[in-house]
Formats: sequence, C-alpha cells, structure tokens
Amino acid sequence: MTLKYIYHDGFLLQTSKCNVVFDYWKDPDSPEPRFLKSLNPHKPLYVLVSHHHKDHYNPEIFQWSSMFDKVHYILSRDTFRSARHFFSPGSLYKGLKRVDPDKVMDMSPGDSWHDDLLKVEAFGSTDIGNSYLLTIDGKKIFHAGDLNAWVWKDDSTQQEIDQALAQYNNILDDIAVKTQDIDVAMFPVDPRLGTDFWTGAQIFVRRFKVGTFIPMHFTLADQPEKQLDYIAAACNFAAYSNSERGEYVALTSPGAEWRSKP
Repeated sequence: MTLKYIYHDGFLLQTSKCNVVFDYWKDPDSPEPRFLKSLNPHKPLYVLVSHHHKDHYNPEIFQWSSMFDKVHYILSRDTFRSARHFFSPGSLYKGLKRVDPDKVMDMSPGDSWHDDLLKVEAFGSTDIGNSYLLTIDGKKIFHAGDLNAWVWKDDSTQQEIDQALAQYNNILDDIAVKTQDIDVAMFPVDPRLGTDFWTGAQIFVRRFKVGTFIPMHFTLADQPEKQLDYIAAACNFAAYSNSERGEYVALTSPGAEWRSKP
C-alpha cells in the first residue's frame, strides 16, 4: 500500500487491487494532475470528496470518467447537490463531460457503502460534509476532511471553545463505536488556528490507536515564507504526538510517498 501526497488535503492511495483519490483540489505544479498518467486505466479508481469547499473539491474530477474503465465517485451530500448537473438525467448542462449517474454515490454521516474491494463509512465533520473511514485490504484508512477541533483560542470565549470541543468529541464518539484502531489517518493540522492549533490532532491520536498519522490542511498561507512556517509547525510532531504508539509522517511536497511495511 502506497499513499502519495497530491496537495493540501489531496492524497492518492494505491493498493494492488485499486486506487483511491481523496479530496483532489489541484496539482500546484501542473495544470493537469500528473499522478493520473501513472495510473493503470483498467484498475478500479475511487474518487472521494469530503465536501464541496474549493480547497477539497475540483469539478475536473468528473473528466476522469473517460480515462478509467471502472471509476466510482463517492461524494458528500453537499457536493452531490452542487455537482448534480454533471450526472443528473435530463440535465441541460453543456460544459464538462457528463458522468454516468450509476458511477456516483452520495453519502451523509451514518451512511456506508461497499463493493468487493473496499468499504466506505461516512462520519460527521465540524465544518460541512463528511469524514471517511475506509476498510481496504484489511486496513482501516481515515481521511478527516474538515473534521477537526476548530478552536480559535486567541479570538474565542471559553464558552465557544467548550462548544467546539464538545462538537468535535461527539463525532469522535461516533467513530469510536465503529473502531478504536486506525492504520492510517490523514488529519488537519492547521497553524492558522493560532494558540494550540494542534489540539484536534492531539485529542485524536490519544482517542484512537493510530498506526500512521499524516498531517494535512497546512497550505493556506497567503505568503510563501509563511507557507514554509506553516508546514514546519504542522510537522512539529513533538507538540502533539502520542509517544506511546504510532508513527508520524510528514508528506509536504507534491508526489511525496509513504509505503506501508510488508
């Protein structure tokens, strides 16, 4: 199993049986995603979108349906609604190539879907849309989307902080009903939050037995210098890691890879 960083919250998971793309936004170094050229067009491809914010969703993903024999789109309900002109019967849309609606699945928190290769369970988010737990080749893979403890301590009252943490922990309770063990987690660590920006990650890696933790959502700086600072801060694992278990991996350059151990 290989996990390749695309950009921001975008990742490509490759297994012997299929490929999975999470929250594709863009390839910052190319007008077209370079990773697509490396994929076998006859191998099943699953494209997941956690929500329709522009840093998690790009309508260009629907063009991929003409490039792969077996493609499945798994969309949050809000994304499904905003993109339905691409696959709704009778749509008068004349822009990008339309997609066979049978290849599209919409999911809300609490929903699950599976086929012979993987299982997808949707959980809530502290923003909009979904977080996802995949079971594939016997491994549990978690992509948080925008699930996080979005606590702006420098600008919030204690009541607002408590409410944000309660909302976050309620969703973690839902996930914990399904599993305590997560083999790979992709999770937001966003320095824009200011003081204790890593709170959500710190709680997560103590609540669950995470084998490999990979931070994401650290590319929204408005200056290149600040971007480097954000990356360094998000990957300062000593600030929030669980010293009792798990590995922490920094994938910060597009194309960087993590490979599971045999």
